[in-house]
Amino acid sequence: MIRFNYIHWSLLLLLIFISCFSIASTNETIEAKKIIEQYGSDFSDKNLRSLRTIYKQHLVKANYPIPNIYRDLSYGDDPQQMLDIHIPDNLLSKKLPVVLFVHGGAFVKGDKSDHIIFDNVLNYFTRNNVIGININYRLAPKHKWPSGAQDISAAIEWTHHNEEKYNIDKEKIFLMGHSAGAAHVAAYSFDESLQYNSGDDGVSGSILLSGIYAESSDTSKQVYYGFGKNNMPIDYLDGRSVPLFIIDAQYDKMLMQTEAINLMQNVCKRDGTCPNHKQIPGHNHFFNDVSF
Repeated sequence: MIRFNYIHWSLLLLLIFISCFSIASTNETIEAKKIIEQYGSDFSDKNLRSLRTIYKQHLVKANYPIPNIYRDLSYGDDPQQMLDIHIPDNLLSKKLPVVLFVHGGAFVKGDKSDHIIFDNVLNYFTRNNVIGININYRLAPKHKWPSGAQDISAAIEWTHHNEEKYNIDKEKIFLMGHSAGAAHVAAYSFDESLQYNSGDDGVSGSILLSGIYAESSDTSKQVYYGFGKNNMPIDYLDGRSVPLFIIDAQYDKMLMQTEAINLMQNVCKRDGTCPNHKQIPGHNHFFNDVSF
């Protein structure tokens, strides 16, 4: 019998946190709501730039507390293998769990240096006594599959090596990826050959926002995955089983929404227990990860 909503005890903490950002609907950003609802999932670059400007203004006005942030720390030899670490101001004596965030960008672009947008993601967690790590990673087309998952492995290794310096609980690492970043997180979570320390890496759960896990586009195959290869995340679903939180947005492309459902169904069949799933109301693919 399939059981729903099994929650690993430590993942429950993050589910509570993330449920808060889903409540931060576009009702709080009326101008953005109008644009999102007008265009649905069919956005142009002009629309996206307008939305980004609106959200940045909203975040600046919100004036959320800024934690201690240590930027551009190297976790590998490539110039793109850099990370920022966000430390809660009221750092407790006990070690804290960590969320490691992986940005999207169709495998070929994206950068953590858009601080107003991406700092907001990790700063949200620091306000709840969770350390945040925001990574850049090697990009396609220069770097092919599985470079993204390999970089997650390297960032986790860095996290283990720096546990004492930053008061990290290395047994409570949560991975969180958006779009292409979600595909990288899923690949790392499932493919045991890519996992740091043979899978004894402290990963307690993975949060997947609007990723593609099975049916990649020809463009993504050309720049990253390659053709005629079984190297999509779902091809490795028989590997390690970690608690998952699968998220998509109301105005995601239909492919993104069906990918979330397909992955959930396959995990249900594999485990006899269904992962948690949330569709973020009122948001689209590009802004479901910034509305904390």
